[in-house]
Amino acid sequence: MSRELPSFQIDAGELLQHVSRVVYRGSPLYFGRSGTNRYDDPARLYGVLYLGRDLPTALMESVFHKHQWLEDTERSIALKEVQARMVRAVGVLDHVLLADLTAPGVMAGYFGLNLEQLASRDYRHTQQVSAQVHAMRGDDGQALFDGVLYPSRNNYPAKSIALFERGGAKVSVIEDIDLADHVDWPRFVAAYRIGVEPDPGPVERDAEES
Repeated sequence: MSRELPSFQIDAGELLQHVSRVVYRGSPLYFGRSGTNRYDDPARLYGVLYLGRDLPTALMESVFHKHQWLEDTERSIALKEVQARMVRAVGVLDHVLLADLTAPGVMAGYFGLNLEQLASRDYRHTQQVSAQVHAMRGDDGQALFDGVLYPSRNNYPAKSIALFERGGAKVSVIEDIDLADHVDWPRFVAAYRIGVEPDPGPVERDAEES
């Protein structure tokens, strides 16, 4: 792979979003090493934090990432699940440089992956991409990328961010906001036709990435 991998920069001052549970309010950002998410390190040597640039993408890649949209026309979520969630407003302190996996020709021409492999629930291929990008170094021996920008599987054509643990010093939680109090929550409910039910509905548990 001799040709240069396209990059995408997120500038200092930008605000990103991460959906979590209220029990983690006030805690440091968590870079998971479970190896169970799409761009996790397959060797579990470094952690990864998944972020969205907007609330709908962050929600669709976490709370609703296994929802059967075609089969379940109700598209409901239990009120207690909404109350258990918060949105972490994550401020960018220093520019974050991502490998742009959404650029034309990158997945096929650079990594040799097709759409099926990219969107599959089998994460072997995408985790290998994560490991390859993480290992890339410049001529000075320094790491080239802080993470990857990848196409959202559940909110296409939006883009999501998998931030490597080494980029953790470049971001910080600005505020933890209860999901129901987030300014964009009502618009999300309306646009995605979500029903908020008082009783438990068909909603996912504890998934943080798709």
